[in-house]
Amino acid sequence: MLALQSSQAQNLLFVNKAQNKTITVKVGAKLFLGYRGYNGNAEFASNTVYEITDSTITFGINPDFMPFKRKPSNATNQYKLVRLKDITHFRKRSLGGQLTRDLLRTGTAIGSVFLLSDLYRNSNVSRSNAFFISLGVGIASNWGIKLMYPENAKHAIADGWQIVVQY
Repeated sequence: MLALQSSQAQNLLFVNKAQNKTITVKVGAKLFLGYRGYNGNAEFASNTVYEITDSTITFGINPDFMPFKRKPSNATNQYKLVRLKDITHFRKRSLGGQLTRDLLRTGTAIGSVFLLSDLYRNSNVSRSNAFFISLGVGIASNWGIKLMYPENAKHAIADGWQIVVQY
């Protein structure tokens, strides 16, 4: 038990001394990583940090620890174990930013339904035009949300960032 505790880190720090910036990642934080995967190919992972050790970072929950077994799918294959030395890019997601993005998406969907309902009741707009107006507003809103909250790596290790494990 003592050996297990000593290998688990508390925080992962991304430090850039030239820019005088430090980004702290704790267990439970949302993180987007670019890393060297199989045969050195670039791979990406975005999920909640489950565990940080002195040499790896774990995303998602290990399916072996789930109480029920499911067939492999997109949802169950989110578990990733990434070596720290393989990380090439990263972006930390704040809880507030994640919640705001999700609330905006939900609000857009609900607003699009209400807009469609109001347009259907308007006798000057045909049903097909009402549908396409609502669809266009929904697509434009989601596109705007994607611009405000991009899902890509913001920082590259090659730009002077170093990974420090803090116990």
